[in-house]
Amino acid sequence: MNEQTLALTDTRVISRIDRAIADNLDALKKTYGRDHEIARDFIIFISTSLKTDMFGFTRFTMSDFIKVVGRDRRELSSKHSYLLDKDAEAIEYKGHKFVSVFDYVLHLLQSRNLIFSKAYSYHNHGRTVEMEGIQIIKQLKITTDTKNDNRKVYDIRLSEDFLNGFISRYYTFEVTGYPKVGKGKGGDGRKTLYLMLSKAMHQNVSDRVRYSWYSVDFLCKICDVHFSEPAERKRLITKYLNNLIEKGGLKITYEFVIKLGSNDKHIRGFWIKVDFMPEGIIQLRESQADHHFHSILSADLKSQFSNLYGKRNLVFPEDESDPFQRWVTNPRADWDIKRSVFMNCYSLAYKKHISTWDADLKMSSTSIKLNSNLI
Repeated sequence: MNEQTLALTDTRVISRIDRAIADNLDALKKTYGRDHEIARDFIIFISTSLKTDMFGFTRFTMSDFIKVVGRDRRELSSKHSYLLDKDAEAIEYKGHKFVSVFDYVLHLLQSRNLIFSKAYSYHNHGRTVEMEGIQIIKQLKITTDTKNDNRKVYDIRLSEDFLNGFISRYYTFEVTGYPKVGKGKGGDGRKTLYLMLSKAMHQNVSDRVRYSWYSVDFLCKICDVHFSEPAERKRLITKYLNNLIEKGGLKITYEFVIKLGSNDKHIRGFWIKVDFMPEGIIQLRESQADHHFHSILSADLKSQFSNLYGKRNLVFPEDESDPFQRWVTNPRADWDIKRSVFMNCYSLAYKKHISTWDADLKMSSTSIKLNSNLI
């Protein structure tokens, strides 16, 4: 990640997550098995990094990842269980052997598309597009920094579909609380619940709705916890919701209620009414200028690329499927033109002029000026 990457503290950080993925969180387990929780964390991490590395090439270390999602380094650095079989051989790709848990999960995210539990449909230029899955990592390179305690450095290139989700179809959520709710036993379940309720808050903003109702059984399923006794399920969800409020800062209140449409006192207390507080909804709103800037910058750069090169063949690797992504992140290609587009979009979105000097600095922090060796 670039020098301006956020190490999450108490400062509020609004991030995005692709709606297609957020609506299919259960598909992570089906696709990535026991590694689905780290895969989910990576999606949150990389989505947060796209605020600065917005064109799909990102460089980071394990420490960068841990700061954003709050995972344990020992777990990530340990040998992956697929190698516990004495006859198993380490998977190798481009000279790197995937031995650690973290490296292996990145390999999975490159080699295996996330297959959705239910198709996701959205409208694009007047037509309906239906997605059944999504590629996350398009390219991966792992190097060792011999000048810095042999620390591993990860260079990745994200898929175009994943980038489009960040630009055009997303929910916003406050990522600051995400690692905090993940601490301690049951942390992964609380992280998923945090994402689900953040998604619901975003939807309620759009629908101008303040309250939502959930069964305790449904919330237990979200958290992937299993108790036979209803009272135990209720106790656990109470504990989890309190953690999200107290540790994660989620702006909600809740109460146990009678099931909607029923007056049966025997089922009282096994449904929950969640109040998405107005201050939480306001905090969740992303700056309109930020939204506008990301949208028009991507569109205008694509238009400029098309005007410059049309259908002419560019000199790229034979397997290159997205010349625009290569072009926009290559500092040696048409820098002055890209800077002009950037300055114009900045002026339109933020209603203020930006100097050439400041534009160069900001372009570096959006990955238009590439710090990657994937080219």
